[in-house]
Amino acid sequence: MNANKVIVIFSGYNDRAVISFIRTLEKKKIRYAVIARDNSDLIFKTKYKDNVLITRSSPSLEINFVEDALNFVKKKFNANEVLIAPSTEALIRFFLKYQAELNKINAIMPVVSQSLYELISNKKSFSDLCLQYDINVPKEFADYNSTIPPFVAKPKEYESNGNKIYNPVLIFNKKQKDDFAKCHDITAFYYQEYIEGKSKYLLYYFDQNGIAYKFSQENIMQQGEGKSMLAAKTSDYHLNEISVKFEHLFKSENFFGLVMVELKIYDNKDYMIEANPRFWGPSQLFVDANANFFEALLYDYGFIYSRPSFKKTKDTSYFWFGGFYKSITNGQASTICTYEDFLKLDKWITNDVYKREDTIDVFLEELTK
Repeated sequence: MNANKVIVIFSGYNDRAVISFIRTLEKKKIRYAVIARDNSDLIFKTKYKDNVLITRSSPSLEINFVEDALNFVKKKFNANEVLIAPSTEALIRFFLKYQAELNKINAIMPVVSQSLYELISNKKSFSDLCLQYDINVPKEFADYNSTIPPFVAKPKEYESNGNKIYNPVLIFNKKQKDDFAKCHDITAFYYQEYIEGKSKYLLYYFDQNGIAYKFSQENIMQQGEGKSMLAAKTSDYHLNEISVKFEHLFKSENFFGLVMVELKIYDNKDYMIEANPRFWGPSQLFVDANANFFEALLYDYGFIYSRPSFKKTKDTSYFWFGGFYKSITNGQASTICTYEDFLKLDKWITNDVYKREDTIDVFLEELTK
């Protein structure tokens, strides 16, 4: 443990990944502090509630508050440096916007420059970049009027007109297409064909010396409208040629840090769907599989002194029953990415992300909402 450093986690968003990260910190006995979103933050229903040092009065981030909060944490832990966990897109972009100010108080985040981060994170720019590296992406329509359902409307950038943040929208019929145009600025989006097929995540951590840690998962079930992944299992897809292409891309662009690439496999071809250079929801899968990318990050930044090995990984699964249950009770259809027997839920629930001693209250509460 490095006595001069402490990790700060802004909780309240991307909860499942945050909990998986905290479990790693607890296992490695690394000092950390949590800044909760508000009094209803999920973190207060876990055994880690005592690690909350500050609870925000507003969900919006203000630089003066963040500076004061980080200085408070440093003083509390008698630390010289703070590492902010790159847990969400919004938090990373906030840090990059105020990086100069935060670096002055020795607050860092394990992310690349703003321009490179946006190149990877913005869906349109990364899609164009993949084409330069001979990586397949779904066919793109010339404009909205030329689209033919089914297709996917993707925001060109993270923020559009008036700081509006859009999510990708799946459009399967003419009514959905017409409704989309009524509710969205169609110029803020680009449009790709919808790809059927198996869904895979290629998972990476590129350290600051260019060493690549890699793993992969096969996605089994996803919430409707392309939202959170509900079930997944370990995969060896990172051993395929497509992974070599992505490794070459990221290294050539001098990228470092965490990144997940979503693929769809159709007609024996790999199609890049999107990339997320941050924590991702089903992180507990790689933690349980002994391919812990969080440990790679911690080693890279001097919080642990033994380089993690991904040589003894194990097959396991990931499940979020709470999300599955919510989809059912709300009448929302879930997408089956791969045919599995979901009548035998006990097979999946064994590795549920929250059905564990430290978060059992979260698991039980999700069944009553």
